Amino acid sequence: MKRPNLHVLLYGDTGSGKSTFASTFSKPLLVWCFDHNGKEIPYIKGGEDQGLKEYGIETSRGEIFIPYRDVVHPDGLIRIEYFNKTDDIENPTAFSYFRTRMSILHNEYKTWKTVVIDSVTFMELQARKLEEKVLNPLPAGTSSLYEKGAKFDSRTWFAGATSSLEELLCIRLAGLDMNVVVICHIDRDKTMMSGEIMQVPFAPGRLSSRSLLSAAFSEQYRLYTQRDETGNRVYIAQTSSRDGYSASTQIDAPDPTWPNYEDLWVTWDRVYGDK
Repeated sequence: MKRPNLHVLLYGDTGSGKSTFASTFSKPLLVWCFDHNGKEIPYIKGGEDQGLKEYGIETSRGEIFIPYRDVVHPDGLIRIEYFNKTDDIENPTAFSYFRTRMSILHNEYKTWKTVVIDSVTFMELQARKLEEKVLNPLPAGTSSLYEKGAKFDSRTWFAGATSSLEELLCIRLAGLDMNVVVICHIDRDKTMMSGEIMQVPFAPGRLSSRSLLSAAFSEQYRLYTQRDETGNRVYIAQTSSRDGYSASTQIDAPDPTWPNYEDLWVTWDRVYGDK
């Protein structure tokens, strides 16, 4: 059988190799970068950087511009599109630009083999700031949430951001007919799964409490590091639940395995063959 597209929820501590792992997936590969500048370097290493550019998208409110860079690797193209702009903190545009970007993705279904969200942590922050500053600001005459008599519940902003991520991650991205990699950090709150206390990927609100994000993705891997027998640090992917961390695989990816796209398919190719 032909290898199916993988929808992967990838999580781990900072520095565990999540972006580097994502960069090994099938190309052409499109990265939507919400993390701050410098965090995209794993997608650039080993490739020929074509430099920072931008392209325009026509909207009913005028043209918007998306910064991006193309990086040519030996196995294909990685395009990084940036949604982390913070020029005007009182009028954040990154998340609204991303929603517009998603509205034209259907024109590119045959262009990309993999799309990556890097990461949910800062995607949620951009969505929440849009709620706070633009969509649902403080009542007129109120200068601060903490002002006496403000009578405003900041949970409104968190709820709005969660709803936006629910729509984009669990409906739009989870339904794409291509590889999808969504990168998360570790949720410090533990949850009960199959009678065991587990640590799971971080996601805001009901995406975590109701396990909506985990349920939307067929593959869930945890990335971590450890020292080998010579004392060198090695990167490892965990693909099944153990040691207090949640993980799962439908393609029987080995556990543990090297964090590389091709290494995920060892069992599948042996049983079904890659045709």
